[in-house]
Amino acid sequence: MINTLVFILLGLFWFLFLGRTVMLTTRGIRVLVLAKGKSALEKLLEIIFIPALPLWTAQTASTALGGALIPAPPLWDAGVTGWVGVILCAAGLALFVSALISFGNAWRVGIDEAGSRLVTSGAFAISRNPIFLFMDIYFFGTFLVYPTLFFMLFFVFAALGIHMQILNEEKSLLSRFGSEYVEYRQKVRRYF
Repeated sequence: MINTLVFILLGLFWFLFLGRTVMLTTRGIRVLVLAKGKSALEKLLEIIFIPALPLWTAQTASTALGGALIPAPPLWDAGVTGWVGVILCAAGLALFVSALISFGNAWRVGIDEAGSRLVTSGAFAISRNPIFLFMDIYFFGTFLVYPTLFFMLFFVFAALGIHMQILNEEKSLLSRFGSEYVEYRQKVRRYF
């Protein structure tokens, strides 16, 4: 049952991510804005993350289907933690949907200096970074379902990379929106 739920949630994530990307791209909106305004280390992390996400997806899907792409023994029996992980993945996915709705046409992957408005409503009234928060929750949830070294390391490195991206985006938003962003930052926390 858990494996089926993990597989369905993974499929829903990719359906939403790719569907929204295609929808905005067909409207002439450049969604993928990668490696812009980043240090060499941040660009390297992004270059690593781009193939790592499909690898994580393949590992998650293959594990859910009963045959891990990269075999690894579990660090513990995931009985209860597996269910907690599924709940976290589902909650994270709900946050992702809410963030996509809140973003509207402003959603981008990467830093887009051309963005015309600061999104502060909907999911962004709860967290300044709901999509990154979703990713952290989802990757951690997957690790709880499949407690292997692969999923643990992926979560740790992804969380560090995501935090670096958040810090970089905060600098960009501060320079673009000034006092409006400062006021928003005082009202809404970085994560929760």
